[in-house]
Amino acid sequence: MTRRRFWQVFMMLCGFIIWAVQFTLIYGATSTTCALEVAETRLLGIGIVPAVIAAVTLAAFLCTAGVLTYALREHRRLQSGNAGVTDIFLSQAAILISAFSIAAIVWQGLPALILPACA
Repeated sequence: MTRRRFWQVFMMLCGFIIWAVQFTLIYGATSTTCALEVAETRLLGIGIVPAVIAAVTLAAFLCTAGVLTYALREHRRLQSGNAGVTDIFLSQAAILISAFSIAAIVWQGLPALILPACA
């Protein structure tokens, strides 16, 4: 695998990787704070669990939006040039996966903010 192809595949998978990290962090933080019985602790007037979830979800959203923006630019560049079919496919897959990952990040971040932490 060439270096360019490695980065294309990596960019294609970035959305899933960011989503997995977000999932692990928000549910790990929630379960840890509930197990230690510190979930009701407040940080600047906001519960620690919602604060962590909001911060991690926002960071994941922004990172994935950056990947999506990069993938869209790369796809436009490839279409205007003399790119191969594989390159175009990988850029399209990166766009689709990033968009799906943004939806998944929002989908799992919002209920975690709305529902009680240790219910």
